[in-house]
Amino acid sequence: MTQPIRRDFYGDRNGATRIEIFDELSDTAKAALYAFFRRTGAPHLMDEVVLPLFHDGDSQIFAAVRDRPWPPWGLGARNIVGVLQTHLVSDGCWGLSPVHVADEDLTNTGLSAALYKEALETLAVDPGAEVHYLVAEDSRLVDLAMRRAGFERTEDVFLTEAARYLTYRAPARELLKKLGLAGPDSVDVLAGAVDDEVFERNAAFHGTVYLGSRAEWTADRVSVASEIARLVRGGHYSKPAGVPTGTGRYERDVIDEVAQGVREFLTVAEQEDLLRYVLDRESEFKAATIRAHGADSAVVDERVRRSSVLHDLGGFRALFAERIREQLEAVRSRLGFPAFPLGDIELQVTANGDRDYFGMHRDSDGDDTRELSFVYFFSAEPRQFSGGELRVFETVVENGRLVPTDRSQTIVPRPNLAVFFPSRHDHEVLPVRVPSRAFADSRFSVTGWIHRK
Repeated sequence: MTQPIRRDFYGDRNGATRIEIFDELSDTAKAALYAFFRRTGAPHLMDEVVLPLFHDGDSQIFAAVRDRPWPPWGLGARNIVGVLQTHLVSDGCWGLSPVHVADEDLTNTGLSAALYKEALETLAVDPGAEVHYLVAEDSRLVDLAMRRAGFERTEDVFLTEAARYLTYRAPARELLKKLGLAGPDSVDVLAGAVDDEVFERNAAFHGTVYLGSRAEWTADRVSVASEIARLVRGGHYSKPAGVPTGTGRYERDVIDEVAQGVREFLTVAEQEDLLRYVLDRESEFKAATIRAHGADSAVVDERVRRSSVLHDLGGFRALFAERIREQLEAVRSRLGFPAFPLGDIELQVTANGDRDYFGMHRDSDGDDTRELSFVYFFSAEPRQFSGGELRVFETVVENGRLVPTDRSQTIVPRPNLAVFFPSRHDHEVLPVRVPSRAFADSRFSVTGWIHRK
């Protein structure tokens, strides 16, 4: 016998609510988000957490919105009542914030569940996508809630000065099913039109995640342990090639000192021709090599780098050299990089397929003529890969040695974006996920080095 659906206290209120997904933030959207977090009593979260994560790329904000009746535009038109943020942590792995709500919606299970459902469905487009949480090792309540929701506790450990955390992981698609959110649509979930078992399961899960995370953003001291800790991008996984664990702050305001981007580097026709040229030469791509400092020859070493390269750019070599020369002076000036006599421009095409990456390295130790490094991103549209961010660390000279600082910028591989940075800067390409494993769906780039004469 089917269990009757009970009326929900929040049903009428949620009936006037819609869910909006932000991939970009307008000034009016930012104002609405600032107002929301002020109402929750945590206004600092926007500047200290939400915006830095969002600007790092591969992050989305899911917001429950109640529009004012008139005028339905301009400042104040969006009344945000719930927020959930996702961000890529590492290859195919996503961190999800708790569902943030104001006090009047703390027991609004339909609102929390609907936001979470929208986020999971977006992630689950990639069949291999996983949701990860960091849970304190001796947790009891959160451990129970996670395991009942289908999470697996792993021995992947993250240490802070306050506690030791273990990684809990669950496939996004399975989590949807386990929470009972795969069947009903978001409108029914918002209305509370689910049976008692699904309602109770979501109430327990979302309430526990919210309360277990709360100490982290309300405590005055960073040494206070929260039962659930925020996942740091690239931080909790020990990746190949010695990429440091738990290092690197992503500060938007240091981009001018680390790297410079140029949008719309090629015309639409030139982009299409370039992609066609590359796809027609799939058989000519060779395994990428590395040359260790002081070594006589380059070798293939997948512990450090896994990708394939094409050295013959045909007529595109002259095109890219011309565009680089056109942009060079302006880019050099914005970087604060000293002028140098222009020499050779070295170029190649790189294809990053499923599980490819390039560990932390630098393109010059000062013993050669490379001055600036160059990366131009392109791919098939719509994009069929995830990950593959370029992370560039500011690198300075200390006691005669080049040393990376904790100032860095993660750059999402957006089509038709060219990036310039000093060749001495340490940098890495984070792992790429290509679910189809088709060459045509790879993360492509034209990479190169600008030499002094």
